[in-house]
Amino acid sequence: MTGVVIIGAGHAGVELAFTLRDVGYTDPITILDKSAHIPYERPPISKGWITGNASPDELALRSLDSFVTAKIDLRLSCNAREIDRQRKVVSTDSGPFSYNNLVLALGSRPGSLTMPGHQLRGVHQLHTLEHAAELRVNFAHATRVGVVGAGFIGLELASLAAKRGIPVTVVETASRVMPRTASEILSHYMRAQHEKLGTKFHFSSAVEKIVGSAHGVEGLQLSDGTVIDADLVILGIGGLANGEWLAACGIEYDNGIVVDKSLRTSDPNIFAIGDCARFEDDEGALMRLESIGNAADQARRTAAGIAGKQVPVADVPWFWTQQAGVRVQMAGRVDRVREWLLMGDEEKNSFSVLGWKGERLVYGESVNSPSDHVNVRKILTGTNNVTFSHLRSLAGMGLTAAVKAAATARA
Repeated sequence: MTGVVIIGAGHAGVELAFTLRDVGYTDPITILDKSAHIPYERPPISKGWITGNASPDELALRSLDSFVTAKIDLRLSCNAREIDRQRKVVSTDSGPFSYNNLVLALGSRPGSLTMPGHQLRGVHQLHTLEHAAELRVNFAHATRVGVVGAGFIGLELASLAAKRGIPVTVVETASRVMPRTASEILSHYMRAQHEKLGTKFHFSSAVEKIVGSAHGVEGLQLSDGTVIDADLVILGIGGLANGEWLAACGIEYDNGIVVDKSLRTSDPNIFAIGDCARFEDDEGALMRLESIGNAADQARRTAAGIAGKQVPVADVPWFWTQQAGVRVQMAGRVDRVREWLLMGDEEKNSFSVLGWKGERLVYGESVNSPSDHVNVRKILTGTNNVTFSHLRSLAGMGLTAAVKAAATARA
């Protein structure tokens, strides 16, 4: 067999396979995945799916028939073990697969806490469908929930519990919610929304051990001696890139599979995309992005490169979360922000926070305002050329109205 072999049937791998067909690639395409499940969406499992009654089939990225129709050979329960780069062969539990181009879409996995009690019944992480199915069962019987980590996953699940009337306590080592992904303005706003639902927070706190018995988890003991009662504990402490095993195959791994701007590894026939890829950004720095948008964007660009088509410009990174009755959409690079600008009024529960570096917008977050998010992305890509000084003078009217006013003034 030749053509393209993709290891990983998550968003990145599936998007790559179908995009290859869309751009006219006719050689064989094979997807290898260690999971037994048809490829599925992950974002819904940390939102309403956990507390609902939808079946796993409703999470499917594509139907099995669509793979057959597109002539994409989907091999489930197929675990890749080794890559022979000289022979261009992937060794798996199901036998060898040869390739012309190999794409590593291995995804990521949750970070772990190897502290006393981490293996107690009722302690959960959330990443796979198996995790979700087990957590759904425990959620239905929980009376007190403890969440470790105030990132997207932890807060989304905390809000689901709170809406069901279950007491929830969130423990975070930083001093605010979403400390690495959000402005202080948004952090303070979202904390208030969660507290309105009854959620309690312990900031600047570390979990020393998870307490319990043979019957299951009973609580969290913090480093200051505080004990938080909980019969369900959720660990939401970030993710780690998969792919360490590739170092033995001569492929560089350093907090992710290291690739260049074209998403190639040091082997020109092997690419890495999605959560597992540590790639060069537009300033030459290595970074990793865990998001559906990034996975799809890298898949489309890699497909174009393999098929010999014009490679599109990299999309602006974007993210979203739904928690405590609030939809937050983000775009750009929060790590580049030097100055913040609030557009609109927090009390109206629809506003945006813009992050600037000089006169250049580098990041924006929009609360309950899809139109603001669209404008943020337009400004980031240069299709809407408004400046920091101009928007600052119009901040009170909100971003979308300010952009319209700026366009009118230019006309």
